[in-house]
Amino acid sequence: MNVKKSSKVLVSSFFLSVIFIFGFFKVASSQNSEIDTAEDLYNRGYRYLSADKEKAIELLSQSIEKDSTLTNAYYHRGITYFKLGKFDMALSDFNKTYELNPDLSILFMYKGFAHRNMGDINKAVESFSNYISLNPKDTSAYSYILRGKMKYELGDFNGAVSDYNMATKLKPFEEKYNYYKFVAFNEAGYYSEALKCVNNLIEVNPDFYGYYFYKGNVFQNLNYYDSAVYMYNIAIIKNYQNPDSYFYRAQSYEKLEKFSKALEDYNTAITLNNTDGSFYSKRGNCKYLMGKKEEACEDWNVAGSLGYYEDFDKVKSVCN
Repeated sequence: MNVKKSSKVLVSSFFLSVIFIFGFFKVASSQNSEIDTAEDLYNRGYRYLSADKEKAIELLSQSIEKDSTLTNAYYHRGITYFKLGKFDMALSDFNKTYELNPDLSILFMYKGFAHRNMGDINKAVESFSNYISLNPKDTSAYSYILRGKMKYELGDFNGAVSDYNMATKLKPFEEKYNYYKFVAFNEAGYYSEALKCVNNLIEVNPDFYGYYFYKGNVFQNLNYYDSAVYMYNIAIIKNYQNPDSYFYRAQSYEKLEKFSKALEDYNTAITLNNTDGSFYSKRGNCKYLMGKKEEACEDWNVAGSLGYYEDFDKVKSVCN
């Protein structure tokens, strides 16, 4: 009987101990969360930035609740919101960060990206301009490229080119800066200027086939078909598997009335890419000029089945 009582006492003591220990850790945990400083919470949130963005935001928000002047917490929470695509919340944090630390000019770059992603191009231009005005000695020149791209989207061609010129002046051998400048001139139809830009690109990177291809396109737009063929030849030597080089060389041959060579190039382009309707359509035009009416009609029909209808009206007017 005493043994049973003793046993019951031991069991009761065990459960009481468990309850006591559990309660102790619960209280300790509660006390720890209460005594965490804003800096502690910020540091914990910072460590979560790459591993768990939502957890990072939670901890950074807690640190801000404890200290509303903690600049770094707003800054990194803003960047995290940006990465999650929550651009309006990111902008709110960037604005608060700038209010607390007006010397942190990099914020204007982030704000520019956020405005751009929200579709507000004018505000993006304004933000990039603010960064440039605060960092006149920033020789990376990337801000000029960004502002130039935004101006180009707004239809301000001259403003875009001005920014691209500044970027390439600061970084004359920066390949992508020269490329953006080339694209602006080429798309606007300023082919002589585009030609100068693509020459710079070839000087910067003479091994890339694409720049010879682009130069061929510029020559073709200028109606210099022999020069265009020469550039496409170089592009093909450097990359014989690019179907567009054959396709565009074929068009130059066609303009030079070298139809057999043009047809050969169209065939090669289609061999390399048989899903582009424009290839079949242009080959159909070439065949028609060569007097191969039935084959031309076949190509125009294939082009139509692939969703390319630019020359499809010829099926009715010529093939029927």
